[in-house]
Amino acid sequence: MNIDGVFLHYLIKEIKPTIENVRINKVLFINNDSFVFILGNKKELYISVNSNSSHFRLSKSDYFSSNKPTNFFNILKGKLESSVINEITQIQNDRICKLNITSYDDLGYQDKLNLYFELYGRNSNLILTDENDNIIDAYKRNMPTEDEKRIILPKYKYFPQLTEKINPFLYDRCEENNIFEGVSQLLFSEITFHKNLSVINQPIKPTIFKVNNKAIFYCFDLKHLECDNKTYFNTLSEMLEYYFLELKQSTSLNNEQMFIDNYLKKEIAKLKVKLSKQEVELNEAKNNLIYQKYGDLLSSNLYLIKKGDTKIIVNDYYNNNEKIQISLNPLLTANKNLEQIYNKYKKAKRTIAHLTEQIPLTKKDIDYYECLTEQLSISKSLDIKEIYEELNIKRGNQKNKKNSKPNITVYTDLLGNTIFVGKNNIQNNYLTHTLANKNDYFFHVQGTSGSHTILRCDELTNEAIETASLIAAYFSKNRLSSGVAVDYTLVKNIKKVPGTKGSFVTYSNYKTAFATPSLEEIKKRTKTN
Repeated sequence: MNIDGVFLHYLIKEIKPTIENVRINKVLFINNDSFVFILGNKKELYISVNSNSSHFRLSKSDYFSSNKPTNFFNILKGKLESSVINEITQIQNDRICKLNITSYDDLGYQDKLNLYFELYGRNSNLILTDENDNIIDAYKRNMPTEDEKRIILPKYKYFPQLTEKINPFLYDRCEENNIFEGVSQLLFSEITFHKNLSVINQPIKPTIFKVNNKAIFYCFDLKHLECDNKTYFNTLSEMLEYYFLELKQSTSLNNEQMFIDNYLKKEIAKLKVKLSKQEVELNEAKNNLIYQKYGDLLSSNLYLIKKGDTKIIVNDYYNNNEKIQISLNPLLTANKNLEQIYNKYKKAKRTIAHLTEQIPLTKKDIDYYECLTEQLSISKSLDIKEIYEELNIKRGNQKNKKNSKPNITVYTDLLGNTIFVGKNNIQNNYLTHTLANKNDYFFHVQGTSGSHTILRCDELTNEAIETASLIAAYFSKNRLSSGVAVDYTLVKNIKKVPGTKGSFVTYSNYKTAFATPSLEEIKKRTKTN
């Protein structure tokens, strides 16, 4: 984690004007360690207590609340919805943020509350107290240990675990050792590089650094780092959102999203078992076609069968009159044995005809669910709602509401061309068969699942092809590969595969381009609408 006390100092300073004296309209439970406060000014405050990504930010992403909240969340929801954030402050220069909140009960009586957020990595915590700092509840309750002396339990007094280090904002000298509160080793290396403590007072410049193929971030442009490249952002919240959602591919999976993932895996597993049984059954049926031969040979030698015989040896006129043994049921007559053998042959024929039709359908169903699994991996909240809709899965007691228009992602390239991306089957079908014009261009990764990508342009240039191919490759199963083959053709050459689930299509008169997927390259070439 690159959030230290100095980073937190500037993050609070950034969001303070947006959230202070603003009502919390709604509290969303995203998953066991993520929350979103929907504010009265239509802003969203995202809070993560995850041990690998504890932070908060103003978010522009769309989230929907889980139907299986924790007890702590229910307390937060009950206490904080319709409350007002009076003030956000930092405890000294430590990694502790405090929200001072005024809550109102059903009769309109005020209640003063404090919400403490300790950004301590794996020990991160969210603690709700009354105005006297008596604990109401905490995300992590704990009894004292050798490492942790505090008791974090309801009705106990909350107190922060502070160090005796020096607040760097109240000091003016650079020291040889890091004696400063809230100064990480990353920042201290920058201070040492400049030999000047005042670097912590410079204007913020949110930056993501790529160092040895690893991305790190900070609120300043750190000059001491030898990095491959740097990406700058307008605000700390924008940088944090990009880092955790895009670079870390953190989709903030909630219980419903994990439910879909498990649902798809179970469906795929069941279908693969079904396919295996069908293939075994088909193989057995093909082997049982031999009963036609047995029936013909038995018919020619029926007079030789005596009641009680368990077998008969006859000349095989299909194979140079070699001797062949045919098993019989001793309880049946010769004619009944012949009828039973022909029935086995007829059953084998029916089975082969049936399975020859059903096995391809089972394979298509597997492809369909595997395609949905891939689509889920690149989906955001609204996209996932559409997958729920497609699967007709109800979220708890909620009814799926069909959106009038799917949530299409739209890019504009540097030439002013528009590129539409569908990230699930509902979006793909709408995009290709409703929104796209016949003279738009359809892009799709070759030979595997991927998003339908539509390029709308006045002139098809090489640069436009490269950008659209890059996007199509990124939003596909091959986004971690290089030199991905992407086919493109006019939309009028696209045909939906009849009788199939999903958004499978065929196309003709196509050409192929090659692209190496890179989100950073997409951002250089486009802007998201």
